[in-house]
Amino acid sequence: MRKSYDKLRRLRETARAQAMNRTRTPALQSIQQARQAHDAYPCKLCGIKINPPTGDSSCSNLNKHASICLCKHKDAKSTQSLASLGITGTGDIQPKEVPQLCAIWCAESARPFSALVDASHKAILHPTVVKYLPRPRNISNNIHLLYSAIQDNYCSVLKEHQGVLYIGVDAWQSPNGFDILGMKYDLKLEAMRLDFVRLSHSHTGEYLANTVCVIVEKFGVQDKICGLFSNNAKNNEVMVREIKKFKWPRFRGKPQWICCFAHILNLIAQAILRPFGNKDKEQNSNKRTSNNANHDSDESEFEDDDAEEQIRHLPRGESDISTHLTDEESKDELFHDQEDDNGNSLSEADIEQASEEDEGDTYTTNRCKLTLAKFRAIAKKLRFSPNSRAEFFVICQKHEFQTPHSVERDVRTQWNSLFAQIKSIIHCNAAILEWQRHKQHGIDCKYLLDKSDIDLACDLAHVLSIFQELTLQVSTAGLSCLLNIVVYIDQITKHLSTVISDLKYPPALRNACRYGLKLTNKYYSLTDTSPLYRIAILLHPSFKDEYFKLANWEPNWIAEAICLAWEMWISFYKPQPPLIPLIPSASSSKASQLFLPKTSMLAGLGNTAAARGGNGSTDAFDIWLAGGLILDGSKPVNPLNWWMKQKRAGNMHGGLVDMALDVLSCPATSVDVKRAFSFS
Repeated sequence: MRKSYDKLRRLRETARAQAMNRTRTPALQSIQQARQAHDAYPCKLCGIKINPPTGDSSCSNLNKHASICLCKHKDAKSTQSLASLGITGTGDIQPKEVPQLCAIWCAESARPFSALVDASHKAILHPTVVKYLPRPRNISNNIHLLYSAIQDNYCSVLKEHQGVLYIGVDAWQSPNGFDILGMKYDLKLEAMRLDFVRLSHSHTGEYLANTVCVIVEKFGVQDKICGLFSNNAKNNEVMVREIKKFKWPRFRGKPQWICCFAHILNLIAQAILRPFGNKDKEQNSNKRTSNNANHDSDESEFEDDDAEEQIRHLPRGESDISTHLTDEESKDELFHDQEDDNGNSLSEADIEQASEEDEGDTYTTNRCKLTLAKFRAIAKKLRFSPNSRAEFFVICQKHEFQTPHSVERDVRTQWNSLFAQIKSIIHCNAAILEWQRHKQHGIDCKYLLDKSDIDLACDLAHVLSIFQELTLQVSTAGLSCLLNIVVYIDQITKHLSTVISDLKYPPALRNACRYGLKLTNKYYSLTDTSPLYRIAILLHPSFKDEYFKLANWEPNWIAEAICLAWEMWISFYKPQPPLIPLIPSASSSKASQLFLPKTSMLAGLGNTAAARGGNGSTDAFDIWLAGGLILDGSKPVNPLNWWMKQKRAGNMHGGLVDMALDVLSCPATSVDVKRAFSFS
């Protein structure tokens, strides 16, 4: 019995010794709300103090803590962070940073808040983030708090900006967005979303102007606003007129209002396609617009009725009163509906020297309407019929066509969607001609395509290709600059004029291009109301005033453009008080008299650059105009890059560097605002 007791005592002492080895030297510690003193045994691993009563010789508390602490220590050793191995970029995350990081993660890529608590997502998160992960319903509040917290930072950044700012305005059904564009160090234009405001009243010009004023003054940039760009809706014109009354130092109203060029491109393309539209279809479109129902043309019930009413298997030249308008009715309908955002419409007098259509033409206006309806029917069939789509895919593989093996949809709210549909028709035309006659999975006989339909598709693709190309250019960040607009309109004018004068195209297409050319001329005349377009050309190192001469502008128009640029330089950028040189007065040209260049002038710049030389004038602006043209081989240089290099080299050109950077960085579209709406 004695031996058993001694054995138990030795085991107890051994266990206590092992427990004591895991702790440091104990100290007497008094614990609040305790009636007796306690010993404090600091753990050697974690430093936590274990407090058994002084008279308690048991080591159970010490052993319990030791077992738990050892397990935690082993887990920590088995899971090492990359930072502990010398790999940077994976620093420790503080618990207070977790709500901010989660809010930024959701906001930057428009991710759903519920994705945070997804089990598969939590498995790849940092342990600290998982431990302090906020609830999804709190993320929205955190985003608002985060945006409010950086308002002061935004204000300081904008106030420190050297140069002018341009504000973009666009309205959507829910919010109203504003973008500011300026120069970035890497020579790219930077667009910053300044604010979104939910409009509580109708979008009148006065209300929009007051809203813009509140936001601009909130950030304290009213002294730097040099221009405003938006679409050319009537309420935006009123808004610009009302903003002028606020008397911002650099904003002078309509002369510094830039119409969105991407919107103009879409209107010109619509003008070309308008003769090939359908009255019932347009009326149905108006109904859907008034009901705020944005549906694709391929998915609506109206398209079925439209296709049934349009498509009849008629011989060439035969018409039907129930499905086609007469010539006079068609013209009246076109002139009534061909309106832009300002409510101005094309009249019969605007379309001069129209070509007369003949029944022997490859295609006529009425047959074009039928052809486009066939394209829509084929696209709808391939989209909603899995069996037809599978059969069409097999036929495309047999013909060894490259992907995609489908026909794109013509979406009303998407720019250049008809061009994409036509290109897909041309790409798969051999497969379509074979697939459409399939007894089971083909299409109804009234929608069958023939050679004239393919010819129309090829001709329309040629006409609309320039609008697709230019839309992509102006929608790309850094390429939608004001200085390119005159060159783009010159290209459109030359392109449409070439089609109109080419007799190989049927009269129906040439007349449609006349509508587009007339609308192009109208919007080109708007550049006469804003001096920024012409000043941008003069400050382009590869253009200067030589572009106007190659475009055969009248001397008084060139003199007026030079006078406008000189006045801006004198008023804001010339470093010293100017000695005003004698400049011949130039009478203001009317918008209706503005010359429209019919050929591209870029090819003639190389010869002119070699022939130009300077003169003896000491005026920086005169020296700039008299200097030679600067080309990159035979191509124009990037003007922003060239002027930025001049500034870095210390060559300020008498203040023209700052003026050039301010004018040439002016955006030409409000695509950034529209992209923000799509993102949200």
